[in-house]
Amino acid sequence: MNDFSRRKWLKGMALATLGSVTFYDLQAANVSVEFSKASFDLSNEEDSMLTICLDTILPESNIPGAISLGVPVFVKTMVKDCYENKAQVAIKQFLGSFGKDFQGIYSKSILQASVAEKEQFLFQVAKGKLGETAQKSLETIKGLTIQGFLTSEKIMTEQLNYVMAPGFFNGCATIKK
Repeated sequence: MNDFSRRKWLKGMALATLGSVTFYDLQAANVSVEFSKASFDLSNEEDSMLTICLDTILPESNIPGAISLGVPVFVKTMVKDCYENKAQVAIKQFLGSFGKDFQGIYSKSILQASVAEKEQFLFQVAKGKLGETAQKSLETIKGLTIQGFLTSEKIMTEQLNYVMAPGFFNGCATIKK
């Protein structure tokens, strides 16, 4: 062990790491990697429930709301392209039971409900009244709604004064006194 040096130790550790990464078997480690090409197609009812949900989260006011900015398309695309099957199924089930759950609590259709009742229902879902899966699905939808709203061109340029390519730098400008 006299000729054991730091260089030899690092070399051995690098080879051991490389070997373990190269020969790592996902099946032996019981890791399931699932990439699905399944589409996230919503039925007409689920699509209308998503629209109602997004309109309740970000309604129209003196600035455009989520619906007029096309946020539902953004939310559907993000869920379809960026979320696992498990999350897609949970969100689809949440939207499928959204109207029925509302009717179970308020004894009337969500289409006849006031904005305050819809907001109160979303608050109850956010607190976990309909279960953890519905709560997580709503959190995902809310996050994507806010992201889609804030990154829309109209909001970025008109409300947040974002400029894609700001004006040129002029280091020799005269200062007016």
